[in-house]
Amino acid sequence: MNQSFDVSTQGTAPTMKHEGKTTALIERQTARLPSLTYLLLAFGSIVLSAGLAATAQPQRRIGFSRRLELANFVGQWAPTFLAIGVYNKLVKIENELLSGRGGVR
Repeated sequence: MNQSFDVSTQGTAPTMKHEGKTTALIERQTARLPSLTYLLLAFGSIVLSAGLAATAQPQRRIGFSRRLELANFVGQWAPTFLAIGVYNKLVKIENELLSGRGGVR
């Protein structure tokens, strides 16, 4: 990835002028969704995981049911959704600051 930095301002961190096409595409797509969407997806995966775990029937031979394995898998989505939501929020804040609209809310 070809990156260049602007270090002309004194006492501030360098700002990135160029990013990869893939990064720009991901940022445009994630910026379309409100930040609350990712929080709701995380909460939904937790609720779905808990529901699957509560309805799982233990099996005699293995000790775990497929439903419990699915509950664990779905439960692991929550941190992923939260991380994407935080990234989304940071990108939105950065874009507001770079465009000069960054006021205190």
